[in-house]
Amino acid sequence: MATTGSVINLAPASQTFVDNRATTLGAWVIAGFLDAILLGVVLCQAGKFIKSRRPQEGLGRHYRWLVVLVIFLSVLKTSQGIAIVWVQNVEDFMNPDVARTLIATAWYQVSTPLMTGIMAVVVQSFFALRFYMLSRKVYFVLPIACSMLLGFAGVCLSLNAIIVGNAETKVMWLLVHLICAFLTDLLITIGTCWALRNRNSRGLASTNSLINRLLRLVFESAVPPTIVAAVDLIMTQTLGAQHLLWHLVLNYALSKLYAISLLYTLNCINQYRENQALSQERMTTSSGSRVGNIRTTKRGDLELGNVVRPTINKDQVYVQTQIITHVSPSHGSVEESSTDVKSSGWQPGWDK
Repeated sequence: MATTGSVINLAPASQTFVDNRATTLGAWVIAGFLDAILLGVVLCQAGKFIKSRRPQEGLGRHYRWLVVLVIFLSVLKTSQGIAIVWVQNVEDFMNPDVARTLIATAWYQVSTPLMTGIMAVVVQSFFALRFYMLSRKVYFVLPIACSMLLGFAGVCLSLNAIIVGNAETKVMWLLVHLICAFLTDLLITIGTCWALRNRNSRGLASTNSLINRLLRLVFESAVPPTIVAAVDLIMTQTLGAQHLLWHLVLNYALSKLYAISLLYTLNCINQYRENQALSQERMTTSSGSRVGNIRTTKRGDLELGNVVRPTINKDQVYVQTQIITHVSPSHGSVEESSTDVKSSGWQPGWDK
């Protein structure tokens, strides 16, 4: 008995799309899968920020809205990835003639680099502002701002080139965007480290310890997006046209790494402030008790309702000495400071 099978005749371009499906479809699937995993990390970081947030002043009052914006962009980016995978692999599963054109016609697929560019501008603006607050030098921040804006303009112009079908212009502006994104991250990282080290050379021991902690925070939060942006740039220049879509895996990850970098920094700032507040609360307990790493000699109850004023005779000067011992776990050193408080009742010519 003769057997018959279905034969689908495809156009050459569609046949190439199907034959190269490991890249044309697989890259989008892996990128969307990785993006969904990293969204979980973003939401965990955001939840920690909301739980640990204390009342703040200045720019800190607006951090909550910044976090809301980052969460919205992260969820929107993940939804975009899910929509792309669903349409390509489910709705147009048997219609490669349409699926292969989505990359240049579907708005949700065309705007993939734009979403990453928007997230990059938001996060880079935050770190650029922090760098300015450290250095207080506008001319150091101007190159960062110019590079950031040029990179965003590049991704917008590449989107326009995709819409009009100009492949050569699209590649050129996409390259400008990737170069500027990497350059902005690099300048922010180097500039922030320089500003912190500059303060470190002129500060006290306690200040230097804090600055060294901030330097570690800079490397932990800023270096991963910088490295991924560099690798993404290298992949776009080294992968051939047949495998170029694999750079989308890093492009998707870069968007979430920007969000994680910002949220991790904000959580570290909140954690430090909570530790400082807890330390101050311990220091305000009654003297004579050991609290944490501070020991004070008892001079009477210091609560407001039980303040005992020393009895001072007319011809006497009362001297009170308070010894505070600071033990630094990080340096293993013990520092003692002695303070003499002199008080006297008023009398004519007592100091003669």
